[in-house]
Amino acid sequence: MVPRLKKELRVPTPADRGPGRPWRPGTPPPAPVDPDLPSADIRIGYARCSTLGQELDSQLDALSKHGIRRDKIFSEKISTRVRVRPKFEEALRTAREVKAHAPHCRSSSPSTK
Repeated sequence: MVPRLKKELRVPTPADRGPGRPWRPGTPPPAPVDPDLPSADIRIGYARCSTLGQELDSQLDALSKHGIRRDKIFSEKISTRVRVRPKFEEALRTAREVKAHAPHCRSSSPSTK
């Protein structure tokens, strides 16, 4: 979970995740949203890898399986040393716009990083 996104939105997280806790493989992600059910939820995703040799495909597929449309997934290949992450900032702007224009909608931001 990306802490800055969590501050902006209500984000469902497993009980064993939280600020200051290391991520461990095998932790189940939040349940996917059934695309056939009517919902006011707006889901935004963020995926990142840090080297050109790494692939984003598995992260993008995982976010898509959780009901996030590809046009609402922001992704980038950028080093962890780089402080400014344009796609991450774009995801935050989008989340803020959603909350400003539709405050009654819940929005959540699963992230693979």
